[in-house]
Amino acid sequence: MSGFMNAFAPERRAAPVEPADATTNAELIGWTGREHGGDGPMPARDALTISAVYACVNLLAHSVATTPLETYRRTGGRREPFPRPQWIDQPNEDTLRIRFVATVMTSLLLDGNAYILVTRSGGEVVALDVIPAAAVEPMYVLMPNGKRSLVYQLSAGDDQGRVQVLGALGRADVLHIVGLPLAGQIRGVSPLQAAKRTFELTIGAESYGAEFFSNGAVPGAIISVPGAMTPQGLKAARQTWRTIHGGKGNRHGLAILTEDAKFQTVSVAPDEAQFLQTRAFQIPDVARIYGVPPHLIADASGSTSWGSGLAVQSSGFVQFSVRAWAERIEEALTTLLGPQAHAVGAFVRFNLDSLTRGALTERLEAYRTGIQTGVYTRNEVRALEDLPPDTSGYGDFAMVPTNLALLTPDGPVPLASPTAPTDDDQDDDGEPTQGGDEPPEADQNDKGEVGD
Repeated sequence: MSGFMNAFAPERRAAPVEPADATTNAELIGWTGREHGGDGPMPARDALTISAVYACVNLLAHSVATTPLETYRRTGGRREPFPRPQWIDQPNEDTLRIRFVATVMTSLLLDGNAYILVTRSGGEVVALDVIPAAAVEPMYVLMPNGKRSLVYQLSAGDDQGRVQVLGALGRADVLHIVGLPLAGQIRGVSPLQAAKRTFELTIGAESYGAEFFSNGAVPGAIISVPGAMTPQGLKAARQTWRTIHGGKGNRHGLAILTEDAKFQTVSVAPDEAQFLQTRAFQIPDVARIYGVPPHLIADASGSTSWGSGLAVQSSGFVQFSVRAWAERIEEALTTLLGPQAHAVGAFVRFNLDSLTRGALTERLEAYRTGIQTGVYTRNEVRALEDLPPDTSGYGDFAMVPTNLALLTPDGPVPLASPTAPTDDDQDDDGEPTQGGDEPPEADQNDKGEVGD
């Protein structure tokens, strides 16, 4: 596998065309697509030079990668821990879980696809490696038996930029995770292809701004003098003006012009200044593509639309952005658990609750409600906060309100305590009977004698 990784050459940037011949920003700055044809997405490395793209990819990738990943199984409708395989914590000998999941997420966010090479020994998974998405081409081929089969063709580029086919892998050897799917398509939609114009506009604005500020030739002011001046005269006039009005103590002084000279300040043209607004707009535009709230990538211009409080903002981000990506990876990794694990309903699950943990006061309020309604026991709450169990011996007992009632068609019926006396144990006056379970005594007359 390492040899294949070393053989894969990164995508190259073509030489820019002449400005007069350029028809797009991509041609102007040298982006001509995946195969230098102009129709493919821009290279991933170039897309990451856009600060908003880098921020979105970094945020989503590490939000999922740093979330605890566990294995469970369903028993009687409840979820309980299940022994986790070694490849979850260390997918291969050189990669740990966080880096592996972050690499999968980066591939999904930039290419729309993630390809994982599955290495098995004796039918058991022993290693997982992420294959560069640009080196994989999924396709259906016709087998000798007349049936079609899905294979993944691997290619690599040499030093001269020529693409060479290295071979093909079968469906059992590659775990293919798809981002946004399209009907009839094997590959998922690449964000860099779908939003190519947006990314090109962003880079074009950044390139224009860098060129404008670093190499701009717009002067701060102009002094126009009627008639022609020799080069020596121009140099002398420029030096005289700087000597009189430049330097500390001379700024904003009174200027006297003779010879019918005129002074005029120069401001930036509106069309040249608008690129700042264009660049500001590109931040929420890129954030919209990746489903990231702009305030999470340092753009607070629209933060009020996400409610007040970090808990509301984080909950919305997890619910609408992170969860969809996490469940794709969960579904794919669950298929690798093996037939024995599948037989008992085992599955892989990210603990997304860790991403929505609010402040201490918010968590305590939620725990209080959970304990009072019997959802949590005290020891379960203490475990969520990494605290030792309750030593009183009652920490594993659920607590429920004692003032609950059953709502029946005949009206509310209070829930009686198991030790409370029932209606059969009470006299007409409401007092409990004595010895309700004892046999009735013999009749006595007024003198206390037992009758015949």
